[in-house]
Amino acid sequence: MSVLLGLIAAFAVCAAGYAARPARTRPQAGEPSPMRTSARATRRAIERDYPAAIDLIVLAVRAGHLPLAAITGAIPHFPAAVRPAFAHVVQQCQTGRRFADALASLPATLGPMAAPLADGLAAADRYGLPLAPVLERLASEAHQRRRRRADALARQLPVRLAVPLVLCTLPSFVLLAVVPLLLAAMSSLRQ
Repeated sequence: MSVLLGLIAAFAVCAAGYAARPARTRPQAGEPSPMRTSARATRRAIERDYPAAIDLIVLAVRAGHLPLAAITGAIPHFPAAVRPAFAHVVQQCQTGRRFADALASLPATLGPMAAPLADGLAAADRYGLPLAPVLERLASEAHQRRRRRADALARQLPVRLAVPLVLCTLPSFVLLAVVPLLLAAMSSLRQ
């Protein structure tokens, strides 16, 4: 019986907290707008998938493909976040633009992290420089950047979990563990 009362009290507290939340139809001052949130999610997806794209280009170049052929062959296997940027480069080359010139759109689409890749691919195309060592270094740097970002997010996790722990877990523990004991003690005092 006391467990049932504890569960009902826990449900009532949770329902009251949900019902008391303010209803908002648009972002408040200082909050990110949905457009910014979507752009931020896209940027995070690009940062997450960029190292895999470089790895695929390295694989194709090591297999003996020229840079344009490497990108063209790897596009179907690229992660979805970076595929349109590389497809745009290939499309520009198919319409007659030089590969080195078409690569200029890559940093504009993927962000400044793609500038070294575009520069390395353009230099290999223009001057015939060896490409595999440059791409391997860029892939290594991209993986390290992704690892550092993941470590930073992991360090933020305890801070982000503190509020739900204090506001949800501890009150539910009190309602499920302490309240039934108090009710049992009160009922034994009445007898």
